Amino acid sequence: MLETSQDLFYLVLAFSILWFTVFLCITLYYVIRLLRQTNEVFSDFREKVTHAMSIFTFLKSKAVSEAVKGVVGAVKKRKTKNKK
Repeated sequence: MLETSQDLFYLVLAFSILWFTVFLCITLYYVIRLLRQTNEVFSDFREKVTHAMSIFTFLKSKAVSEAVKGVVGAVKKRKTKNKK
């Protein structure tokens, strides 16, 4: 099987390439997991920001409607004062 030193070199080289490939596959697996988790975190963050923006929009519209009610009430008060 190992007749020359070149045969030993090829055997060691084959095992080295095999272990490098295994290491590369494991590294690629963990990188893909990391990217997937990062994507999930950003998706959750986007959902929460969208929810917060909808709450702020609702509160803004509620504040505007209350302000309009106050202005309308003040105008009605003045009209009733001026009529008397």
